[in-house]
Amino acid sequence: MSHVDKSGESLDAVAMGISALCVIHCLATPVLVVLFPIFGGTLFADHDFHALLLLLVLPTSTLALYLGYRRHHAPRALRLGVLGMAILILAAVLGPDVLGSVAERVTTSVGGGVLALAHFINLRHCRKAGSAYGNGAEPGDVSTP
Repeated sequence: MSHVDKSGESLDAVAMGISALCVIHCLATPVLVVLFPIFGGTLFADHDFHALLLLLVLPTSTLALYLGYRRHHAPRALRLGVLGMAILILAAVLGPDVLGSVAERVTTSVGGGVLALAHFINLRHCRKAGSAYGNGAEPGDVSTP
């Protein structure tokens, strides 16, 4: 496995972690604000936190999914990734003022979940492609054991 292949897998893991953080943030913030009202004034509870996560997620996900697709040529992960990123961008652009607080959190959670799934699929295809290459298969042939 080349250095670039390992980097792509590492980026998938980082992007999955950021997507999971986004989902945890959306689910935990309302509970924390109710339990600890002072928490409501922090950056973590602010809409700007979504923008910050988006600035981390978009380049990381784009690069990881691109490198993965170059390796395995399976479009499913790339399509799901684009869908997940589009949902996250939509939630960030419209925000709670247009969507409402609950719908914005649900939309962001769905986008983060779809993106995390895309990275999981991408990682799985990359690992299959890596083991297939070791058996003399050509890039893009992920069906070879």
